[in-house]
Amino acid sequence: MPRHVAIQPGRLYPQPGYSVQIDKEGKWTATQIFLCHRSSAVALMPRPGTVHPEINFIQVSQVTASFTEGDLAEIVCQYAGAEEKEEAAEKNNAVYSMGLSLSEEPLLSHPRYKDLEDKEREAIQLIQSGKDTDDQGNKLRDKIESELGTEILGKIERGQTSYYSPRVTWRESWVRDKPVKSNELNDIGNISEPSGDVPELAGGRNWLLNGVTQTQEGKSFRIEMEWLASDRGGWDEEIYKDE
Repeated sequence: MPRHVAIQPGRLYPQPGYSVQIDKEGKWTATQIFLCHRSSAVALMPRPGTVHPEINFIQVSQVTASFTEGDLAEIVCQYAGAEEKEEAAEKNNAVYSMGLSLSEEPLLSHPRYKDLEDKEREAIQLIQSGKDTDDQGNKLRDKIESELGTEILGKIERGQTSYYSPRVTWRESWVRDKPVKSNELNDIGNISEPSGDVPELAGGRNWLLNGVTQTQEGKSFRIEMEWLASDRGGWDEEIYKDE
């Protein structure tokens, strides 16, 4: 640690050497060390939001003070921020990732049974709820006559009431100097085409904007947008598309 003579109470001494880093998403970080008299450390510690002495677009995100022997205190400031950019250029450092998983869905919702007659579908749902007859006392099993209806009923009776459906998610993340904008939030829950080199979907599938998250550190805002791929046939435009 550099040696200083006659550290005066009430003064903060920035040290000449500091480190700067920029990550792949465009977030800048820096570490700056200050020295001061131990009696002034608490009062002089830069608070979160304080601008760096030389780089005006990064701000303090975390501060640590260490009290050494004698009257000296060392204050380590972590800074973070992002450069101001034109809107068209702010995603130049965007990072894209894809997730693949399985979700459990009701067996009746499987595309194989999309043409099942309504009366059979209703009867099977009532059987699943524990009923044997309808309100008029008719046996529910007698209403299931088709090959598809018989097939799914057999599966349900042996305990197979759900199936695993593949789920694909696409994420875009980047860092900028501004928080999330209203127009970026308005499309949540709507059919939306993702940015980036998106994988091509088959079977009439499309994308839904599933969520937007924001994490602030110093003067940097990390934005992440997530899209969820539909099942076969795509998301219902009557439900998932604003007028």
